[in-house]
Amino acid sequence: MARSAGRPTRTKAEIQEFRSKIGKHALEIYRAEGFGAVSMRRLAKEVGCAPMTIYAHFERKTDILRFLWADVLRDMSHDIEKKLKSVVGAHERLRTAAQTFVDYWINHPDHFRLIFMSNDVTRADVSTFIKDEGNLVHFLMFSALIQEVIPDELEAEVRTDTLLSGMIGIALCANTIPDYPWSDATSMTEQLLSSIIA
Repeated sequence: MARSAGRPTRTKAEIQEFRSKIGKHALEIYRAEGFGAVSMRRLAKEVGCAPMTIYAHFERKTDILRFLWADVLRDMSHDIEKKLKSVVGAHERLRTAAQTFVDYWINHPDHFRLIFMSNDVTRADVSTFIKDEGNLVHFLMFSALIQEVIPDELEAEVRTDTLLSGMIGIALCANTIPDYPWSDATSMTEQLLSSIIA
């Protein structure tokens, strides 16, 4: 039996590894020059393959951005989950998750800019991404944590949205106006939590 020509079929793990390699190079370009500098041709050169190989894994540049967004959000959630493993008590779990969320974005300003401040991205692309249940879960974990603190609360959605917007705001200020003498981010997050679960 004759062997078919061409490259052998890649396993799912190999495909994921290659997509991660593309994402890693895209993130490096993004960090150095912004998302506008990321192109399929440049990524192919950085990765060491033909541009068509990149297109076989990502249809367009915004698909790479979505891949990076999902990767960063998983990383942030993983940080929170690690911290919560050793924490008991509903109030303390919410406090730990909130502090870890804010700390993550302050300690990873490039990730913050990628998720919350990406230029050259259409509103429709952002909307499609953020409405995806796999991505929403990274934010809606706070709804479950708030419901642990206030189980019979009917306004959990409003409280969750208020908490999320406040935490993102704290990280935004720390990342974009670092010269202003902001109060300590931990204290600001505590104040935000107190007002939400009062």
